[in-house]
Amino acid sequence: MSDNNGEGDSTWVNTFVFIAGFLLGAGTAIMMTPESGSQIRNRIVRGARTAQDEFSEMAAQTKEAMQSWSEEAKETMKHAATRVNSAVDSTKQAVKGSPQDSHDD
Repeated sequence: MSDNNGEGDSTWVNTFVFIAGFLLGAGTAIMMTPESGSQIRNRIVRGARTAQDEFSEMAAQTKEAMQSWSEEAKETMKHAATRVNSAVDSTKQAVKGSPQDSHDD
């Protein structure tokens, strides 16, 4: 299992900031163009549909990644439980096999 030290969180924040800045800049550029209102609305609708498609794809990829991480976590927990049970069984066997202390009065 890899340890990324929180680098994924920073990547998501950077991606979000980039997308927000891009959208703000694109919106400003659209509003500053010398086009009619209906042309601007059509352009905004097309852009919104494109953004919706992109976000849907990102959501699907995120869902797949989370499912993968969930499965990996389940397998790790199963492995850990097996190791703990093995250690407990070994300890029980060691206790049963050890000679009794001679502290009996």
